[in-house]
Amino acid sequence: MIQTDTTNRRPFNQQGSTPLLRKDPNGGILIDRNRPAPLSLSSVCPALALQVAGRDASIEEIMAEVRKDNQFYDQSGGGLTLSGGEPLAQPDFALALAQAAQEEGIDIAIETSLAVPQALVERACKLPFHWLTDLKHVDPDTLRAWTGADFSLVAENLKYVAAHGANLTIRVPVIPGFNDDEISMQRILKFAAGLSELRGALQVDLLPYHDLGASKYARLGREYTFPLGLHIQEAQLQKFAKFGQSLGLAISIGG
Repeated sequence: MIQTDTTNRRPFNQQGSTPLLRKDPNGGILIDRNRPAPLSLSSVCPALALQVAGRDASIEEIMAEVRKDNQFYDQSGGGLTLSGGEPLAQPDFALALAQAAQEEGIDIAIETSLAVPQALVERACKLPFHWLTDLKHVDPDTLRAWTGADFSLVAENLKYVAAHGANLTIRVPVIPGFNDDEISMQRILKFAAGLSELRGALQVDLLPYHDLGASKYARLGREYTFPLGLHIQEAQLQKFAKFGQSLGLAISIGG
């Protein structure tokens, strides 16, 4: 059921103004994601087929949840990881949260693509993060075509983090048809080995492709362009791992 404005029969949000849903050319219903979401999508779909994921929270509210696992952190050596999306897309809140955790003796990590202005990376480097950074490709044209990212920016940020002696792990998602060929992987691993010269031994995690994100694409109304069931052969991953080890990298498969 779609709640409608009885004047012009348009779906509307909780404020009763901006349309949230629209028809596609085939007669289906699409969510207009350029519009602000309502505070409660139950006003659009009482059956809750549409739901808001997540909620706004203060730093103290988040820290109250984080503290519940203090015993686990003590036993495992773990802590708080800022993830996303891209946590540095919300730098002020993300770094304030990390600062709060660090002040309580909780280890902090950040998962980032580093496709952000270097000024943000410089700010983040003032905190003792364990950096878990993507390195999807080193060919600028390929990276831009597939992700929209600027490789020169990613590369400079990686060099900055490495040069500042940060605890750094490079994570390489091995993706069929994108970077799983021998030339691409060798170039990626050689680039990572070059970073080792700035900071010493470097950890690289090879992350085998999986299609667990397909359901998220479906919920977002987006096309998942890879065939379901694709995977990387273990022998292929072992070959890449041996090449990385020959360059002096510490390689793990699966992270």
